[in-house]
Amino acid sequence: MPPMDAFWLSKYADLKLTATPVLYHCEPIWSWKATALPDFAIWGILEGSGKLTQNGESHMLKPGYCFLFSPQDQIEAEQDPLDPLSLFAVRFEILDTNGEPIPNHQLELQRNPIQTSAPASLEAIANLALAWDPENEIERQIQDHALRMLLLVIADAAHPSFDDRIAKASTLIDSDLGRKWTLEELGDSSGLSPSQFSRLFSKQYGEPPIRNLINRRMKEAKRLVLETNLSLHEISAQLGYENQSFFERQFLKRVGFAPEALRRSRAI
Repeated sequence: MPPMDAFWLSKYADLKLTATPVLYHCEPIWSWKATALPDFAIWGILEGSGKLTQNGESHMLKPGYCFLFSPQDQIEAEQDPLDPLSLFAVRFEILDTNGEPIPNHQLELQRNPIQTSAPASLEAIANLALAWDPENEIERQIQDHALRMLLLVIADAAHPSFDDRIAKASTLIDSDLGRKWTLEELGDSSGLSPSQFSRLFSKQYGEPPIRNLINRRMKEAKRLVLETNLSLHEISAQLGYENQSFFERQFLKRVGFAPEALRRSRAI
């Protein structure tokens, strides 16, 4: 018999929801703790950041991360108050052909979080999972398909084509967000042509390198606006923007607030 891993579960297992799927838009003071989960659960992180401890092991919470929890797992989670989480949670049982729960020790499940190659896919699957009306057969089938798609995502990402060269380039970007990085420079640092680097980076992180760089800059800009007294001119210059007006437009587009308005809000 093949191993009863996430792929096997998505194809063959009898899955039964034990609670209504939930989408959380967490308040700044949100935290969560379970001393022993009663059933299986999947969390998908859509937005925000934080940290989670699963059976004593610490993990980061970031968009695109997916967690598969098992019964009796001990979980503690908290978010970054400056970067609130949006996540969805699905709880379920795994049953055998007689309708009895399959013992946890018989399953070969991914114990560490996985990062999807396309974070936007989690949101699409979440929307399907939230179509929950146990009396509506069509919605019940949609929800069942959504749960199986989540398990397929986990199975696929548990065996990723992770490229250390791309990960090292990502670390290089973080070390100097204000630098005017080019695909040629990043490709050279990885031993790849610009087109090869762009393709592999997009596959690994779910978006093209330049867009990813802009999003990282805006996340850092948000932190600097909220946590420091640096002027907007200083922040824009530190992050590589010679034109402050252009920086402010980028900030508004990606953060949803003008930087001055966000800074005023921290005093409220």
